[in-house]
Amino acid sequence: MKDMRYLFAVIQGAAYVGASRLALALAMVGWLACSGPSSGAGSAPDAGTDSGMDSGVPERRMFVTSTVQTAALGGVAGADELCAMQAADANLVGDFKAWLSTLSSSVSDRLAHSSVPYVLVDGTMVASDWDDLVDGALLAPINRDASGQLRTGDAWTGTLATGASYLGSDCASFTSGSAGAAQCGAVGSTTLTWTENIVPACSSRLRLYCIEQ
Repeated sequence: MKDMRYLFAVIQGAAYVGASRLALALAMVGWLACSGPSSGAGSAPDAGTDSGMDSGVPERRMFVTSTVQTAALGGVAGADELCAMQAADANLVGDFKAWLSTLSSSVSDRLAHSSVPYVLVDGTMVASDWDDLVDGALLAPINRDASGQLRTGDAWTGTLATGASYLGSDCASFTSGSAGAAQCGAVGSTTLTWTENIVPACSSRLRLYCIEQ
């Protein structure tokens, strides 16, 4: 009888060890399944239009003003204020400044040189970075306002395609809407004429380009 009890204890111990080993093996299989590469739908890299945003890369938005005005803009500061107001009215969060140069201050000097894309408010890419913006050709015209509405006409710029100041005249640093003339760009253009087009009278009523910093 004593021998039978001993044999039963041995069998129970062996069963316990076997179960433990089986549990350990199952746990290892589960760990390998979790840590290994997944072939499910969620494992593919994000190659969509928002993939840049997923990786933390921002974009810089651009728009043209919905209003037209003479060259009496209150100088560069007044033009920047107009851009900020129209961005705020369209619920665009960010620091927006005018693409506007005077004889003494160019956009190349006063605006941020972005290493990320410039886009319209609807996401259309205008340029891949600052260097692309000032190479004389755009990927798309800057022809939408802060709300995404299409606009036509011309915009005061005082700026050459390189981002340098137009050195002919600037309507008294864009404070005068009477005598004189200044450089403007064609809103629908993707060539250098988007910023370097004609030189109309200061009394002309034109738009402004606005660019996020």
